[in-house]
Amino acid sequence: MSRHRIVRNYIGVDSEYYDDEVFGRSLEDDSPLSPSLSQFIYNRGGGPELDAGLARSSVDCVQEEEMEEEEVGVADQEALSTMYDMGFEMDLCKDALRQYDNDVTRALNHVLENGAAQEQQHEGSGAAQHEQLATALHNRLHVKPKGSGDSTPTNSLTPSKSNTPKTRTPRASPPSSRKQYREPSSHSSTPAATPKPKKSRPKDIDVLGILNSKTDDKPLINVAVVGHVDAGKSTLMGHLLCLLGHVTKKELHKNKTESQKLGKGSFAYAWVLDETGEERERGVTIDVAQTKFQTPKKTVNLLDAPGHKDFVPNMISGASQADVAILVVDSTPGGFEAGFEQGGQTREHVVLVRALGVQTLIIAVNKMENISWDQERYDHISAELGAFFKSVGFKSSETIFIPVSGLEGDNLLEKSRTSSLTQWYTGGSLVDVIDGLEPPKRSYDRPFRLVVTDVFKHPQMGLSVAGKVDSGFIIMGTPIVVMPEASTAMVKSITTVDDKSVDYSVAGEQCILILGGIDQTKIHKGNVICEPHSKVRTTLKFKARVLVFNIDIPITKGFPIDLHYQTVSEPAVISRLISTHNKSNGQVLKSKPRCLTKNQVALIEIKCERAICLDLFKDSKSLGRVTCRYGGNTIAAGMVIEIT
Repeated sequence: MSRHRIVRNYIGVDSEYYDDEVFGRSLEDDSPLSPSLSQFIYNRGGGPELDAGLARSSVDCVQEEEMEEEEVGVADQEALSTMYDMGFEMDLCKDALRQYDNDVTRALNHVLENGAAQEQQHEGSGAAQHEQLATALHNRLHVKPKGSGDSTPTNSLTPSKSNTPKTRTPRASPPSSRKQYREPSSHSSTPAATPKPKKSRPKDIDVLGILNSKTDDKPLINVAVVGHVDAGKSTLMGHLLCLLGHVTKKELHKNKTESQKLGKGSFAYAWVLDETGEERERGVTIDVAQTKFQTPKKTVNLLDAPGHKDFVPNMISGASQADVAILVVDSTPGGFEAGFEQGGQTREHVVLVRALGVQTLIIAVNKMENISWDQERYDHISAELGAFFKSVGFKSSETIFIPVSGLEGDNLLEKSRTSSLTQWYTGGSLVDVIDGLEPPKRSYDRPFRLVVTDVFKHPQMGLSVAGKVDSGFIIMGTPIVVMPEASTAMVKSITTVDDKSVDYSVAGEQCILILGGIDQTKIHKGNVICEPHSKVRTTLKFKARVLVFNIDIPITKGFPIDLHYQTVSEPAVISRLISTHNKSNGQVLKSKPRCLTKNQVALIEIKCERAICLDLFKDSKSLGRVTCRYGGNTIAAGMVIEIT
């Protein structure tokens, strides 16, 4: 199954920039090196000069280290290093050693006594802490604490350079008894050091609080464009993107020129979304193209699904992520009938979007300019589709019809001014209809779920996965689990579809997660990403209540199917026919039926070959829906009732 494509809008970027052949040239051809850097570049012909330069640099470094060690003696350097490791300031230790003529013990007692005095002045109870620190430090240097007897140091206090190797350990953090910041005394003229405020980490963000406080953001809505092949889906949406300013004039001119060379001049707008060579050569959409745009009242995430019969699995993958679907139908004589009659994809796409949970359907009656905006033809198409929508389960209030012209861009962004249309059509444009939609309610408070639609290696960021957040939210820096493999990873960063870096992503949004701590072979398309404390269920067998569509062969026990859920499909078998039910009230009509025929509602058991991730429909509407296909046709669809 082909993976999703993300259409990015590089406005103002010169595409000819990438035509220059810059690979294989030496850095010296374009960027001269400074003298300070050139001496470190390996030169086959200049070996002696390089060796001399490196030798001079090494001598300078050695001389600087020797000058630093001459400030105090070798033995005193050991004491200085020890005192510094225990958290005392270097300058304070050096001053104490100079004051007492490099007498380590007296200098050490002087530093400790000053520290104790300050502790008593500002804390009152610092004497005990100071005594503990003094004991620990004296024990480290093999010196008895002050007042416990003979305080004369032995020879072991000052090891010589010859018999004890000099080792400098990394500076340890100060003991907890010493404060990082001290209050100044009343007679001190030095201002108190103010600690820097601690920055809040992304994982500490109150996402729910932010969402509740937001009132000015445009609601997000996911829109899938479906319909029969050659109905003009890509042309319609590509022209809309041009009218919205998401495509530069240069890019559009390039598409027109190249499409005319291939004898497909009318495909210029379709190529805005159909970017691959195979799609442009064949003239059909293969992958699910994805892009994002703004309307006056909405933020729209667009999913352009393929309409060809061979790519229905890709269409299911795109429609499963949609909140609203735009059904594009061809209004020309013979065009509508080819898609709507038996064998066309208009019927199957409508059934699938309904089975996948889409509640609102916008019907764009396209190519109206070819029939001179004929009202009679428009009414005929509306009546035919309206009766079919009712039989599938759509209410009349959930379907909106609108006449458009994708090639001419009429009635897309603004209300049409064509007199032959305005004399009988009083509705708004396509953008007006989208702005009037009610955004769906999101499950922000549910456990986090993201179904992977694409896995790729970003050249700069590393392993990345794309998908839609079905429920909950994810914050950068959060550990995650990839199911059903149960592989663990960490979310290093999060980006949106239009390449904007964000700290979090919430339910309903399409996002890209850059992951760390996981191998690319451990994550695949169709996996579900969740948090470790709320893993999604995995199973090989489950029960589902399904609606059987128009089928030629009755469904019996052991019937093989292709099970589609979210973005993937798995081979499975209908292992049991449990019962048939009444469509209206759900009452059991027959237990253990021998077979299932068209338009029946039944409770069945499905057994998969591999473990899959599912949720009950009552807990997650997106992860609780399944579709059954056989022989290239959709035979049933329904919801998960029980996971065994």
